Amino acid sequence: MKRILPIMMLLLACFAALAGEPYSCTTPGRTLTYERTKANGRLERTTTMEYTAVRRVGNVRYVDCILTVLGPGGGEQFGGPSKQTTLITADGTVKQDLAESMKAVIHNVFPGASQSAEGTPAILPADMKPGDKLPDGHAVVKTGIMTHTMDIIEREVLRYERITVPAGTFDCVVLREHKIEHGIGRNRDTVCENWYAPGIGPVRHDSYYYNNGNPSFCAREVLKKY
Repeated sequence: MKRILPIMMLLLACFAALAGEPYSCTTPGRTLTYERTKANGRLERTTTMEYTAVRRVGNVRYVDCILTVLGPGGGEQFGGPSKQTTLITADGTVKQDLAESMKAVIHNVFPGASQSAEGTPAILPADMKPGDKLPDGHAVVKTGIMTHTMDIIEREVLRYERITVPAGTFDCVVLREHKIEHGIGRNRDTVCENWYAPGIGPVRHDSYYYNNGNPSFCAREVLKKY
């Protein structure tokens, strides 16, 4: 027990030192690459997030990036690259506008269609800790006659954890959430566990089919390089 206590104190000190740094990349010129594999081990897709600029408006930062999704054969999916923007408040809270993110991707697929988007952002407080319950996120995107919705609910911070992925070893906070999506070609009900590292953002994402509260493993996405 005497040996365990110093180790626990060291880990807590490490996480405390990181407190206040947003759970997002904020470095222009950096590109994060992720690989998602299915439960059978097959590659489902590769995703890159190229961070292009950080704009300051008062105490708020707007982080711009270009999202590109490639299929297992290397072809672009979802109509090609799309522009994404993340808002970071003065205290380091990350606010991801789900509706605008969805809208940008769908616009690539249907560039000539009229669009509208509304909802509430998914937030990642810089000081979140195990046991915290986070607010729900919600998005409704209308594209022509189509409607796509996303609800992220039951968001709970589970634990701190140090994990190793292909890109390296990271001290993370682990968040579980229930995601429900509806739309043409996209109807999913999943439970996700996400590992977030300060200054980087997500480094691992495990997805499970919800199955009425009896989840079964679906896929894993990990940070390959940054």
